[in-house]
Amino acid sequence: MEKTFYIIDDHELLRLGTSSYIEKNSSWKSLGSSADSKKALCDLEQFASDGNLPAVVISDLNFYGADTGFDLVSQMHELYPELRIIVYSMFFAPEIVQNTIESGACGYVSKNASSDELLLCMEKVLGGELFVQSELQKKVEQFNSFTDALTRREKEVMGLLLRQFSNDKIADTLCIKKRAVENYISRIYEKTGINDKSELIKRFG
Repeated sequence: MEKTFYIIDDHELLRLGTSSYIEKNSSWKSLGSSADSKKALCDLEQFASDGNLPAVVISDLNFYGADTGFDLVSQMHELYPELRIIVYSMFFAPEIVQNTIESGACGYVSKNASSDELLLCMEKVLGGELFVQSELQKKVEQFNSFTDALTRREKEVMGLLLRQFSNDKIADTLCIKKRAVENYISRIYEKTGINDKSELIKRFG
């Protein structure tokens, strides 16, 4: 497979700098970049039509406007299951890393990692491996062990708590009553031994 990549990030200097570094320090070739999900999906559609999908897409999670990186990762994975998606983000909370993997990403590197780690991630996912930055892997394993006893809905609520959503916003996001949110939170604390939201965020946020 040809070693090609495409970058999605709303910071132009970061896009250009990352692309330039990769091409100068490896045999990878850039197929372009975009600042938002709309252009990215249009470009990928054109690449697919031409039979020239990039081997790897490197995407941020945080975009201006209404775009969300989680939704974009899910869309790309659904439309192009063969696409290797790497999330390259400032976020390093284990819950976020785990959610991106569940959404379809096969690699995760935080922007505070070395550039060489991003190159390593690209090589690993090209070879069909799942790669999480070494400093984050242990935290993700601890988080998964910590949440094993939770139901799917409790995990969803916990994830939104870690993103510092209010109870009202969690209720709106999940289309449930605020009282139900409060009950889920109580059960989360009971099952995990966490005392309150601040302790939860301090440990896993």
